[in-house]
Amino acid sequence: MHDGDGDGDDDDDWTMIPKPKSNRKFKVPIRPKGGSGTGLPPLLALWWVATLTALARWSVLFNVPAPVGIGAADQSRFSEERVLTHARDLAEGIGPRVVSTPAMEPAEWYVVDRARELVDEISAARADDMDVDLSIHRPTGSFRLNFLNNDIANAYTNLTNVVVRVAPKDQSDAKSVLLNAHFDTTLGSPGGADCASCVGILLEILRVMARPGTRVPAAPVLFLFNGGEETFMQAAHGFVAHHPWAKTVGAVINIEATGTSGPDVLFRETGGWPAEVYMRTAPRPAATASIRDLVRFANLPVDTDFSVFRDPTLANGNLPGVDIASMLDGYSYHTDRDLAGRIRRGTIQAYGENVHEAMFAFARELQSMPATGSGDASSAREPVRPGAGT
Repeated sequence: MHDGDGDGDDDDDWTMIPKPKSNRKFKVPIRPKGGSGTGLPPLLALWWVATLTALARWSVLFNVPAPVGIGAADQSRFSEERVLTHARDLAEGIGPRVVSTPAMEPAEWYVVDRARELVDEISAARADDMDVDLSIHRPTGSFRLNFLNNDIANAYTNLTNVVVRVAPKDQSDAKSVLLNAHFDTTLGSPGGADCASCVGILLEILRVMARPGTRVPAAPVLFLFNGGEETFMQAAHGFVAHHPWAKTVGAVINIEATGTSGPDVLFRETGGWPAEVYMRTAPRPAATASIRDLVRFANLPVDTDFSVFRDPTLANGNLPGVDIASMLDGYSYHTDRDLAGRIRRGTIQAYGENVHEAMFAFARELQSMPATGSGDASSAREPVRPGAGT
């Protein structure tokens, strides 16, 4: 600090503020030419990312089974071609099937007629080892729905649910596995994937079960074809709240589509054990938690019937289970581009085989649970409370 008297000497200034040395040298570290420094070289890192991307693309687009045709030698195999036939009949033969519009009637009767044919086949071919029943249910009701953080009243009248129950002989009242798919569509969409293909998957599983010598599930299986999902899950609520078979349900597999290409992805689950059993037994399982988190925290205006089945406020809700959907090609989702012909080949074969195997595995799980105690299907639902769980 300068004292202001103007007579300080230069030596004192030099000792306080050293002058820079012109001959001072600095050493700059140089990376060895051999590339032995830390981290991957840029070209190797780029190659690694490209390889992982290519493998992921191959797994998603091409790691699917060959579609099984209608004329396959083994008629006990699940057939994608048969599923697509149902999807074309509904999506392109009937077209958009919006609740309370005239197109719903032929859609309902298509599902009823196909289901009745299969029930008759099972009755004739499997009378010794399986019981089968058909129910056409037309519920009326209402419920509170939270949509985009707002509570609304959702009321419905005379919707249509078509339910087929297939059970081991004399076990119709045991805890059952529920498979659910909807045959209605949103405005302007023919719904080839969402969800005519889902209806086709359930019908094809029923057809396979009608073949003599095929496996008998260890517990009853309910096939629910519901006619009101796009109107905020009304028909699913009608089943859970009003159908007499709802009290027997011990677990649910909800089948959905948000695109015309696979893979089919498990994106929500409740109860813990259903996800573990599904991932262990499905031939080509895939799962993610990101979609659930987006819907839950970003308030996306999307939902499925699974929200009704897992609702802890319903007497027959709070069900353990999994929510599955094919998710690629979202460009066609809820648009007039959702045609059966747009569904990528192999997608439905993989989806159907996954659901088929999971159905048997869920039935075994329910059958092995004791009737009372911590292992039964109802007690498995107790930890899920309002506002908790997935």
